[in-house]
Amino acid sequence: MLFEKYDPQTLEPQILEYWQQKRIVEKLRERDKKNKKFYFLQGPPYTSGKIHLGHAWNMALKDIILRYKRMLGYNVWDRMGYDMHGLPTEQKVMKKFNLKNKEDILKFGLAEFMKECHKFCVEMMEQMNEDFQRLGSTLDYTDPYQPIANSFMEAEWLLIKTAQEKGRLYQGLRTMPWDAATQTAAAKHELEYKQIKDISIYVKFPLADDQSKYFIVWTTTPWTIPLNLAIMVNPELHYAEVKVGKEIWIVAEPLLEAVMSKAKIEKYSVKEKHQGRKLAGLKYRHPLNIKQYLPETLQKNPRLFTVLLSSEYVDASSGTGLVHCAPGCGPEDYEVGHLNHLPPFNCVNEEGYFENFGPYNGWKAKTDDDKFIAALKEAGALIAEESYIHDYPHGERSHEPVIFRTTKQWFFKVEDLKEKMLEANQKIYWNPAAAKNAFNSWLENLRDNSITKQRYWGTPVPIWQAGEGDYLVVGSLAELERLSGKKVINMHLPDIDKVIIKKNDKIYRRIPDVLDVWIDAGTVSWNCLDYPQNKENFARYFPADFILEGKDQIRGWFNLLMIASFLALDKPSFKNVFMHGFLNDINGVKMSKSLGNIIPPDEIIDARGADALRYYMCQTAAGEDINFSWDECLVKERQLHILWNIHKLLLNLVAETKIKPQKISLPTLGAEEKYILSRLHSTIKLITRLLEEYRLDEIVQPIEDLFLELSRAYIQIARDKSALGTDEEKKQCLYTIYTVLLETLKMLQLIAPFISEAIYLNLKEELKLSELSLSHFKWPEANDKLIDPELEKSMEMAREIITAALNAREKIKRNLRWPVQEIIIVSQNPEAKKAVKNLQGILKSQINAKTIAVKESLPGVVAAITANPSKIGPAYGALSPKIMAEINQNSEPVAAELQKNHCYNFVLNKTKIVVTREMVNISRTVPEGYCEAEGSFGLVYLNKNISAELDREGFARELIRNIQQLRKNQGLQKTDRIKLQVKTNLNLQPWVKEIKEKVGAKHILISNEKGTGAVSETFKIKEEEFAVWLSKAVK
Repeated sequence: MLFEKYDPQTLEPQILEYWQQKRIVEKLRERDKKNKKFYFLQGPPYTSGKIHLGHAWNMALKDIILRYKRMLGYNVWDRMGYDMHGLPTEQKVMKKFNLKNKEDILKFGLAEFMKECHKFCVEMMEQMNEDFQRLGSTLDYTDPYQPIANSFMEAEWLLIKTAQEKGRLYQGLRTMPWDAATQTAAAKHELEYKQIKDISIYVKFPLADDQSKYFIVWTTTPWTIPLNLAIMVNPELHYAEVKVGKEIWIVAEPLLEAVMSKAKIEKYSVKEKHQGRKLAGLKYRHPLNIKQYLPETLQKNPRLFTVLLSSEYVDASSGTGLVHCAPGCGPEDYEVGHLNHLPPFNCVNEEGYFENFGPYNGWKAKTDDDKFIAALKEAGALIAEESYIHDYPHGERSHEPVIFRTTKQWFFKVEDLKEKMLEANQKIYWNPAAAKNAFNSWLENLRDNSITKQRYWGTPVPIWQAGEGDYLVVGSLAELERLSGKKVINMHLPDIDKVIIKKNDKIYRRIPDVLDVWIDAGTVSWNCLDYPQNKENFARYFPADFILEGKDQIRGWFNLLMIASFLALDKPSFKNVFMHGFLNDINGVKMSKSLGNIIPPDEIIDARGADALRYYMCQTAAGEDINFSWDECLVKERQLHILWNIHKLLLNLVAETKIKPQKISLPTLGAEEKYILSRLHSTIKLITRLLEEYRLDEIVQPIEDLFLELSRAYIQIARDKSALGTDEEKKQCLYTIYTVLLETLKMLQLIAPFISEAIYLNLKEELKLSELSLSHFKWPEANDKLIDPELEKSMEMAREIITAALNAREKIKRNLRWPVQEIIIVSQNPEAKKAVKNLQGILKSQINAKTIAVKESLPGVVAAITANPSKIGPAYGALSPKIMAEINQNSEPVAAELQKNHCYNFVLNKTKIVVTREMVNISRTVPEGYCEAEGSFGLVYLNKNISAELDREGFARELIRNIQQLRKNQGLQKTDRIKLQVKTNLNLQPWVKEIKEKVGAKHILISNEKGTGAVSETFKIKEEEFAVWLSKAVK
């Protein structure tokens, strides 16, 4: 054999080398290139270094569908691809060269910095290619799509140009989340929310014309108070004017008591109540007197420091009912400011520091909240503060809290497209179904997307500007070269910025921004096909048949694909989606470097193998998280050892019998063969349906159940037949094991490809099979004629009966090799009766009983039932005492009904009562000579009376076991015949023939006389002494 033992660490690299040397996947691509297409669109992982465990799970799931579609003969488009632009790469390079900010990058040299970014991405891509292939991933790694390539960026320019032509590109001044750590704006989908502890404050704003009156305002962002331009109230809400000492405080009436409690004010009185609309237009003074630091035009704005009305953003759920409004520091504030002609003033720079703002120069937004609170306290404006825990947005890349800042960005106009997108989503298949609802919800709240970033390593924005509102959008390199007269070699900064356009006596220069990296990912549905350069690919494959990513991509890649394709093509770019969950540690905590709980995939592969890792992770339900467990991964590795042993057994049987199972047509089958072949074909049918429905997570368990059933049921039942049966019986066994094993491997290779291929290659060598690889076979087809649901049901019932009978044996401490005379099954279950009738031989051999019968009852058994208060009480409450009385008074009929139907029904006070097995305690008096065991089908009674003949048979079986062990100890092969003499005082003559066959004896003598020569071994079975003389027989 090519592979003698199952050692994943040795075997898997050898299989990988075999695939590469024999070009296994490439040959499939060549074979199927003219067949029906299947477009799998790879969601791009970021080229950040070694892959993590989430990548491994993701790629293992993807490989299932790729391998399946290839076995069906599809022309599978399966190009690998990566995300490569953006902050993660910049941060890695900055760390390498100790660069702290954008200014340091420019000092370092932008051209050199960009060269280092490019080098890092390519090196990481090559590393990740190797890592993914070590997992057994069969994507096409020969030419991954790369956003850093000119052709890729050019296809993004086409999107920008198309959006502009459709009137869906605009520049706007917006208040947006700003990541000061990375000095760039953050779009909605780039935010992650973390629970943090912050300080909220209650501040007094004095009315302009009455210094004794104050608006009481509450905010959770103290740093924004200096940028306050207005106060918002709800026109319908009632407000109270409250006397506190010599001051009048204005607070929403429903919140008055809570506010006074937080301000520790015990004595106060309400002087007046009115609706919020009465406050509209009132003017106030800023508590920090910041008016002098505002731009002159803003100082003259009539709406500055006035009360504005807002039903949408003010309510009485928390705070004071008066909301501080800083239009430059929040999207809601911006909207209210815009409606009231207040500009979004914000003097915070890119790094988050206040600039040109008097004493607050150099103070940092959010970071210096304590300083701002101290300033308010010094001004006598702070009436209360409290800490609170809440979810706050953080930068997806920096993981630092964001601030809100007024910034001029370019946007895609998409909000009016959401109805079309929602309609399109109804035709897209999602697994799990909840993912479709989540995506609908995201689309319903869609906002115009900002597309620009103030960074360097990215696709340059293709907009050349001569002045405010005077710009050109370029859609291709050819267009740029035509407009500029220059050949463009490198589209990245700084080279692209050397290209200027002269038109109509004006000079157009490119704006300094780069495209948000999400544009890269959003355009891969056509960039993967090399469109627009290759229109043939696009016409043949687009849109993608299938995509698969984690649940964080609802707001990420899934969203971006939809937006980009609707902007460019007015239709969705994918048809079917599978979504998996997140990967956590054993305690359910998300894996992260900072917590030190990350487990690299190669650590698991080194310990358990890639197959065990794939096998373990792929069973997790769609959309559900994994709490990684080494123990569960070990269980899967052990299951694979069982599979390995099945194929070893098969090849041993082939060697012993010289039978070639691959050449046998369907033989006459026994019940056990019919059963396992039925299980095989019903499993093929199920797995095929699940795969067609993209229910990838659901295929693992049925395949596992099949090969475990082959091992634990069929091979166990047919063991004697395969070794000692007639030639026809041996053919039955070998045909069955070979057929079930090979068809199982064809399915299992989707999940555990290395061991499946290794077993196949062993079979190929020993049985001279023709296919180069297991993956070159056609997908197995179910034969409905061989599927027998009734037989499968009977075998399942037989297994339950066997389990109960073995429990009864355990109670009397009688080993399975020692026969019993009688097993009686008491059951009203028709399936139990059918199983005993149809599978009598299997049941007798597996239980080792002379007779097995099903009866309605066993005379002499008396059942006593008492109610279980701990189960009945929670279910029925006040009715429980009467229910328990009913049960205790009708013990026998309740027991009989529970035995028959698993429940006992009656009516009490017009309420239907259902008593289940868990609600009662059952004790039975069993007749002398019997032992009882319980099963879901009913009861098993074992006759404990053991005759001398039954015991002698048991001695014979134990003797066989001891001789077989002795053969093994002496290094004899299964095909070696032996000469055997046994000394015992027992009369075992009736079993001499069976002993001779089972131990492979050519000559056998069993008597109470000594044998000749040196004794091989002496031993005791129970109290009986045995001596054995064993030698290899002369041929």
